[in-house]
Amino acid sequence: MAREPPTNNTAFSILPIELNQAIACELETDKDILTYRAVCRATRNAIDADKGHFWRTQFRKTFDLVEGKTNMELKESYRNRKKQLRRGTGYEFFRGHNTREKDVVEVLKQLIVESFKGPFDVDEHGRPRSLNHKILANFVLNSKMLLNTRRAIRPPRNEPMGINPALAAVKLMCSHFLFELEGAKHNVFAMEESQRIVYMATNSAPLYSGTDMTVVNMEWMLHCFNFFRHHMMNEEAMTLHEVISELSPRQKPSSWQEPLRKGSYPLGKHWKGTYSFLDTGEVSKLRRMSPEQVGDAFLCDKNIDEGKVQSLHLDFVEGAPLRWPKIFEKRLHSLRNVAEPQLKTQGRSKAKDSDHGPKNLQFTGRGIDLDDDFNAIGWLNPLPAQHGIPGWQRITFMKHFMDDFDQVEQDNLWAYEGVVLPGGRIILGRWWYASDEVDFNNDYNGPFILWAIDEPDMEGELKDEDENGADEA
Repeated sequence: MAREPPTNNTAFSILPIELNQAIACELETDKDILTYRAVCRATRNAIDADKGHFWRTQFRKTFDLVEGKTNMELKESYRNRKKQLRRGTGYEFFRGHNTREKDVVEVLKQLIVESFKGPFDVDEHGRPRSLNHKILANFVLNSKMLLNTRRAIRPPRNEPMGINPALAAVKLMCSHFLFELEGAKHNVFAMEESQRIVYMATNSAPLYSGTDMTVVNMEWMLHCFNFFRHHMMNEEAMTLHEVISELSPRQKPSSWQEPLRKGSYPLGKHWKGTYSFLDTGEVSKLRRMSPEQVGDAFLCDKNIDEGKVQSLHLDFVEGAPLRWPKIFEKRLHSLRNVAEPQLKTQGRSKAKDSDHGPKNLQFTGRGIDLDDDFNAIGWLNPLPAQHGIPGWQRITFMKHFMDDFDQVEQDNLWAYEGVVLPGGRIILGRWWYASDEVDFNNDYNGPFILWAIDEPDMEGELKDEDENGADEA
């Protein structure tokens, strides 16, 4: 049956258009707006008049507004986003290769990239919170993107086995919101597969690839996050859940607090984190197993099995860089991305306007591990945008200890390489034993996670005026 055309025989017809528009702005759902628009010509004009200004108001009320869009463009964007977000709550998002899932991922990516582009509030803990944050957090809570209800099924014959890297990147960004969801059930399926992958030899699962080694291994990163999420959020794991649950909201992992930016940028000073390891024999055993075999073996991840969480303090170097020992560079290759891409022209060569921005940043760190003070010295390298999302950085540092003569213990070096997620609030990566010459086909390694905190742990935090032994490394 065709819908009846709008009439003039309603009470809304005698109201000024401004009042009809004010009424429309108070409607809670898009369905109510469409119903209101169909009531009469006056309500239709309230929605469509002024070149669609109502839709700009509606967009700004719901999402962070990016300037330069017409009212009609905002209308189409608004309607598409609401449709995809609504549909997306029913999708599984196991691998993200089908068109419908890609459409939702594209909308989520827009919300991530455009966050903090307009006015923002602060949450109950005093942290900046944009409109897009609220939409993303609500989607995470109500969808199956991260809060899965079953194990991933085998893909159709014509679909790849691995996860779409664009979906993995969006999942990693949406994972920032998981730690604030009260009562959410954190089912991490195929945990045994994540354990197998995070202990792989470096050359079997490098964190970076591409001709310039700036393409992030999103699948490994997602396995690393799921590995720690299982231990941090599942009470049944009996590892990190208790200590994480006792942290204040300002000491738990949290979402980014400013617009995503390109290039390298200093991170916050105060961090918490943890790492996991297996005995060398267990690592070798795990690496010999096929994916089908790992489900039959359970290996207890050390350090996190005792609920160990460390505090870390970072200081970024201003002015002249500190001495960077050759042995540290040989193990970490921290300065491999030093050449600014050049744009060939008929005149003088000009630096290409790229995602790289300012070059490598140096930092020092200090913390406590197993009651021993440790030092760190390392670098941040800028990375190009990954799958349309800017703000990724490569981090490398050498964790080391000082002997009684204030010299670096050369037989106790631990190299760290990781990825700083856009927004600079979570770092995921791999550590490895670096005192000896490293065979990256069979290196002794394991995963780590770090997260920025807004409330320093005064009991375990080292004082700012403490000497940093890394300066003399």
